[in-house]
Amino acid sequence: MPLITSAVAFLVSLGVMPVARRIGIRLNWVSMPRADRWNRGKVPVLGGVGIFLSIAFSIAIFGADAASRHPGILTGAVLMFAIGLWDDARELSPPVKLTSQIMVAVLVVFSGYRTGFFDSELLNVLVTVAWLVGITNALNLLDNMDGLAGGISLIAAIFLAVFFQQNQADAELLVIVMALCGSLAGFLIFNFPPARIFLGDSGSLLVGFSLASVAIARTPQASNVFAVLGVPALLFALPILDTTFVAITRLMRGQSPAHGGRDHTSHRLVAFGLTERQTVLLLYGIAILSGAAGALLESFDYTLSLVLIPILLVSFSILAAYLSRLKVVDSSPRQGPITNLLQQLAYRRRLFEIALDFFLVSIAYYLAVFTRNGFVMTESDLDGVIRNLPVAVGSAYAIFFFSGIYKGMWGFINTRELLRLAVSVAAVVALNAFLTWLLFSSSSVSFGLQFLLAVFLFIAMAGTRSSFKLLDSLFYQPVDMNKKETARALVYNAGDHVELALRWLETNRENSIRIVGYLDDDPFKVGRRIHNVEVLGGPHETAQIIRDTGADSVIIVPGEISDAALALLKTACENTGTKLYKLQVNLYEI
Repeated sequence: MPLITSAVAFLVSLGVMPVARRIGIRLNWVSMPRADRWNRGKVPVLGGVGIFLSIAFSIAIFGADAASRHPGILTGAVLMFAIGLWDDARELSPPVKLTSQIMVAVLVVFSGYRTGFFDSELLNVLVTVAWLVGITNALNLLDNMDGLAGGISLIAAIFLAVFFQQNQADAELLVIVMALCGSLAGFLIFNFPPARIFLGDSGSLLVGFSLASVAIARTPQASNVFAVLGVPALLFALPILDTTFVAITRLMRGQSPAHGGRDHTSHRLVAFGLTERQTVLLLYGIAILSGAAGALLESFDYTLSLVLIPILLVSFSILAAYLSRLKVVDSSPRQGPITNLLQQLAYRRRLFEIALDFFLVSIAYYLAVFTRNGFVMTESDLDGVIRNLPVAVGSAYAIFFFSGIYKGMWGFINTRELLRLAVSVAAVVALNAFLTWLLFSSSSVSFGLQFLLAVFLFIAMAGTRSSFKLLDSLFYQPVDMNKKETARALVYNAGDHVELALRWLETNRENSIRIVGYLDDDPFKVGRRIHNVEVLGGPHETAQIIRDTGADSVIIVPGEISDAALALLKTACENTGTKLYKLQVNLYEI
């Protein structure tokens, strides 16, 4: 039955979307080209209507039991769709829109849907309302690129369907989510770049609220906090982190988080050189990864969950921090008390790095105990971790501040910085061992544990501090050699200074220079490779190498060059009509 429901929803969605598109154009319910959207022309925004009709039709025929068992979820979804449709037509003010969403969320909560993890009923209600409204708006904000919000929603819905399939108690929820899967799949055919129809607020609010509701209504297979709250959070990790990231960066610029703009994760990936489709597919991959982590979380032991989620969240946070360096909007801060406070905490007090290191030390300490015990964590071991962790964290902060770790910039870490980091980690472990012995007794100090702590902590610290360089290499897009304006260059002097030249050429991409080979008068270097580009020969072979590679320029980088070698290069360039350049880095007095 669930598969039939999904198939019917898919077919109805396929049939309704073209009709909704034509109606949207005729009624002028369209999205005009603007700064925070990618569409170059008018695109109808009635995709949500098609999704609503396909879900309603399939559930009306095949989901009578689901409708009678979960009327609160379906009623809330209908009301949220109505709010979004009205916003598409009349554009509600943010306070009215938010108030309406909260009222619908409260209605659903008091119809019986809320997290039951906390002992306090009030806390359960507040967390559930915040979850429903937060996920709904996070998905609404994620709808900033063709195919993105719809695809991410479909991935989350598929993972939810897998959870529901494994638990007979969630059979009716499975019917609802399968109807949603089918309708989203049909919509994506018309929404994948370049989009012919958009979700609109009616679609993003309907889909976001429906997914958030069924996620909180599911029956978890375990009763720990990670199964109850962590699994749904992982399913929606991308919209949650994107919304958090955008809200923080906008507040730091003195802008309203509700203000639209091209500063989302998707926009920054495009600014790095990815195409719109590549960006969407990459974010699909991240959503699948976080969804798979959520699925594994229910299968793994609770003790492994304690380290799996923090590692995943730290990884996503580092990616967000890396992307935040790129200037995609006017970043001139507008003065204000909140902006000034955030800038003080972020830049001068290094709040984000300090918060990150808290998780790094905690993960390293936990892994050290976990590994020492043969990958088993008993309840008494966990109590010991909780007891000793403040000492380890305090030791780390004291040493890192004293050694100047927080004064370094991540994008410029080198061998000397790594050596200082290694010395600092050794000092952290020594101080931690001393304080543990002083506070708890000599029997509490395990040298095997301290060694493992040093290894894991150094890997964590060095990995995060080197992450920006690694990501630079991953995101760097080589010059397109098929472009007419691209220059093919040979570089002379494959010595120590060539790295400086390569760095300069990479950071000045507007020059459109592609290195096709190196020249050097040292015969022992011929045939070797520098960044996967070969040293082809010496100055006396320049003319032939130019003909073989089709190079239109030769660049002499800083370093020693004899008069004879320079004369050979000049002659070869003159005979072949090739330009000869010399890259210089000079110090001038101003």
